[in-house]
Amino acid sequence: MDKSRSITLNSVKKQAGTVLITVLLVVAFIVILVVEVSKTVNYQASLARNLMNRDQAYSYLIGMEELAKIYLKKAFDAEKQDTVHLGQAWSQEDLTFPIDGGAMVATIRDMQSCFNINSINELDSTSNNAGNNTGGSTVRPPAAGQPSPQPNSPASPNQPGQTRQSGEIIVTNLLEKILDNSEVQVPALVAGIIDWIDSDFVPNGPDGVEDLYYQGLDVPYLPPNGSVAHVSELRAIRDFDNGSYAKIRPYICVLPDAKETRLNVNTIPQERAELLYAALGGKVPQNEVDNLISERPEEGYEMQEFWDKIKDPTKISKGLKSRLAVTSKYFQMDAKAEINRTRVYLKTLFVKEDDNSFKVVSRYFGKE
Repeated sequence: MDKSRSITLNSVKKQAGTVLITVLLVVAFIVILVVEVSKTVNYQASLARNLMNRDQAYSYLIGMEELAKIYLKKAFDAEKQDTVHLGQAWSQEDLTFPIDGGAMVATIRDMQSCFNINSINELDSTSNNAGNNTGGSTVRPPAAGQPSPQPNSPASPNQPGQTRQSGEIIVTNLLEKILDNSEVQVPALVAGIIDWIDSDFVPNGPDGVEDLYYQGLDVPYLPPNGSVAHVSELRAIRDFDNGSYAKIRPYICVLPDAKETRLNVNTIPQERAELLYAALGGKVPQNEVDNLISERPEEGYEMQEFWDKIKDPTKISKGLKSRLAVTSKYFQMDAKAEINRTRVYLKTLFVKEDDNSFKVVSRYFGKE
């Protein structure tokens, strides 16, 4: 009898232990479920707040565009001359506006202080003749199987045997300057850019690559054979690794008008003096180029004044000279709106009209 009772008690204790474990598991499951539901609710609430903040920041930035257009118009209406320089009101480093829950910060940049990569193939507005080809231009030898060029054939940067155009000269000089001791071959990089943008399907000399090369890659794609939409496209061009792209990025930009070839000598900053060196065909020593920028008058150079500062301007080809100016018509606003730690970035490209009004050409959301 005692033995039977002992067995019953043990059985009851085991069942009680099992029930307790089951209850604990159920409680743990409920706690986990509540925590996950709470996390999901908090995430959805946070997402909703961020989306609201983002939309609000977007609206603020569109408003900032309008303010920038008004600001630019007033700045240029106050000028008596068309000369554009860094002493003007538009070139302040930061324009800051407080908003509910945060602030907006914007800067305005002259987009003709950088090289318009879409203009690399453009013919010079003032071409060199045979007696004045002193700007460092070289003639490519005919490719294998190609006929020799005719003396009176029109200059084209894509036809073997033709004189190099100033855009190609500038990019070549710039890459040679900033890619010191690089394993990347500059002629191959330049030829790759030209073939990426030009409309034909013929490789640009022995270093050129067209559709067939890109179609043969592990992940094939095609070049646009047209204007670049964003500077980041250069990363897709053969031999343009991250290092090469990072070095050239501060010096180049993309404008929708490939015929806009001018560089403003009054707005190229000191830290990008290599671009002015390249635009002068590498014919002016770097220290002299640095002085040209550091000694710029407060109201900028006039073009003749700029050439008078160079010891021997006759070394610069007419084509390169035609690409230098003291006026600009493209400007970019880089803006950031921050609301409760939600940040939205916007780049807006403006074009200046004849009446000093400004029109939005393009928008790009994001840091790069």
